[in-house]
Amino acid sequence: MTGPRLSIIPARAATDRALKPRDLQVLCVLGRHTDDLGWCRKSQVKMADEMGCARATVFEAIERLVKAGYLERYVQEEQNGRDSPHVYRVILDPKHLDPGSVREVDSSADYPSRQAGTPAGISAPPAGPEPAPPAGPEPAPKNDPLRTSIQNESERERTREEEKAIERWLKKAHPNWPSYISDSGPKALAEARKLTEAERDMAADRMGDYVASAKVGGRTVICTFAVYLAEKRWEKLPPKAAPAAEAEDYAPPFGPVWMAWVLGHMLDGPTNPAATAFAERWPHLFKLFGMARQGRGYRFGERWHALKGQMVAVPVDIPLWNDWKACFQQRGWPWLPDPGRVAYFPVGGPDGLAAFEKAVRGTSDDGDRQQAAE
Repeated sequence: MTGPRLSIIPARAATDRALKPRDLQVLCVLGRHTDDLGWCRKSQVKMADEMGCARATVFEAIERLVKAGYLERYVQEEQNGRDSPHVYRVILDPKHLDPGSVREVDSSADYPSRQAGTPAGISAPPAGPEPAPPAGPEPAPKNDPLRTSIQNESERERTREEEKAIERWLKKAHPNWPSYISDSGPKALAEARKLTEAERDMAADRMGDYVASAKVGGRTVICTFAVYLAEKRWEKLPPKAAPAAEAEDYAPPFGPVWMAWVLGHMLDGPTNPAATAFAERWPHLFKLFGMARQGRGYRFGERWHALKGQMVAVPVDIPLWNDWKACFQQRGWPWLPDPGRVAYFPVGGPDGLAAFEKAVRGTSDDGDRQQAAE
């Protein structure tokens, strides 16, 4: 057998329910290499190779061990600024919560069961005459190698998926950072691993706000992305302003109000019948269609909102949709921009245009179609 034969770790870790199996394994790996004072220098990459898991798993286990008081960690950097294997100390004896409560060593009354800690070289006392308690009816627990292997593989797969998700997030978010070209990718990845999924989402969402705030403050150099993540600088920004509420008379493109205005405008005829270009023949319609291509609606007068009941949704590429398209072509009307999946038209199809026009005329206060959108 080659390599260390023993691993020196605190015994309390073996029964600490707060630790995960990987945490205890990492602690054992470090305990194999400590010197007389409990110190060692060990690469997380090499530890991951020894354990057959991802580096992220080792990193997270070390984080938990440090917080639980089983490890001290000292980050090391080489002269060129690159990360070096960190130095760790396995903490065998935690700090006593109440030193005043420590009992006398030589008081046999305080330690009736010192036999459990019999020093080496002294024979243990003979066992008492009492028989061992009978075993219960339950079968003795068995170590199922197959079950353990499946659990370990499942854990490794979950860790790999988490690592891939973090890498995908970094690949998407990091290029938007001003100093991306000169940033250290590994350092940014290391800091990203320390964040929760919600923190990473918030960091990406507030990147633009932080950069804008830094520029307003007169900074000419923005910190690295790793520093931004490590210090969670987005948390120092003022709360994000709530989006302005849309006006009550706003209508989205291709909806019932928007299409009611379009049909009403077309029924009045072109603004400049002699023109041939769309922009000159239907200038108001040309503007509205251009905004619709950008996903922007418009604000319309109350009488157009009152016509919503006259409109019905027509999905794209059904027979009724094609009937409307043929109707537009027959009347010389410009066809709609791409609406996506659905647009609204008057109830009754093209045959219902007469009833729709009557409704439009009936709701018009002044008959002026050119100012319909005011």
